[in-house]
Amino acid sequence: MPKDDGSLKIGISECLLGAEVRYDGGHKRNSFVVDLLGEVFAFVPVCPEVEAGMGVPREPVRLQALGGQTGMVGTESGTDHTESMSRFIAGKMAVLAEADLSGFILKSGSPSCGIEVAVEGSAGPEAGLFARALNERLPQLPKIEETGLNDAETRQNFVERVFAYARQMRFFGEERSVGQLVMAHAQAKLQLDAHSPGVHAEIADLFKKAGELSDQELRARYLTRFMEALEIPASPTSHFAVLKTVFDGVKKTVEPAVQKELARALQDYRQGNVPLSVPLTLLRHYVRTQEHPRFNQQTYLEPEPKEMILRTRV
Repeated sequence: MPKDDGSLKIGISECLLGAEVRYDGGHKRNSFVVDLLGEVFAFVPVCPEVEAGMGVPREPVRLQALGGQTGMVGTESGTDHTESMSRFIAGKMAVLAEADLSGFILKSGSPSCGIEVAVEGSAGPEAGLFARALNERLPQLPKIEETGLNDAETRQNFVERVFAYARQMRFFGEERSVGQLVMAHAQAKLQLDAHSPGVHAEIADLFKKAGELSDQELRARYLTRFMEALEIPASPTSHFAVLKTVFDGVKKTVEPAVQKELARALQDYRQGNVPLSVPLTLLRHYVRTQEHPRFNQQTYLEPEPKEMILRTRV
């Protein structure tokens, strides 16, 4: 059961938590997920094959092209599990859509949970049956395979998207005017600039068409483009450009010695001598001290406390 302490909820393939639910009665416990992410997130475990009634241990399954569609069959017996899996998935998706998830970590290579899985009789890989349905039902929800967490840049990006998605869901949890959406979007400008310069203005153009769209369509289009932009990894070059923007706004109101300290921190980051957290922490301090009207509510500079913890540890 997920912990009930206000932590963001993350769906996860249950075997990654150490549950012995794999076809051979084993597990795929991921220590990074359990020991680090588990301190911050509340996990909502799912094992599609067990929950669909296949049991443990069981015959392993594979994806196979069946009459123009992708099905799930036993690797030795050829038993077709597609219908039972589809029934389970339909019910589970309805539950997960109401579970207030902020992300999902999926087991790579799994015929149910993998994002790219080989399909017998097909030219290329496809998503597992559960992963495909998850993407169709919750397309903007951040998703990653556990293998993606091995790369520092990829896992940083996933964590950032999880918190960003959660903020968006909280914002849209109440009725909001277009004006409130414009203001909230303005607070994400620096964050978007770090990932995809120019997207902030592109999304802002959507607001000009607000009168032509229903509230639901405006929300869907906004959220889709926002999350697509964040999925583009922020490069050191784009981070530096954003930091330089903040520095240029702050330096006019601080002492010369502070200007030099900030400039040195930026250059050290640019040259790869210090992590992003060094110039970011310094700039955040002086933005807070000055209550700088242009930057003091930017999500780039003011992440949530648990997000800040993970930024420095993942």
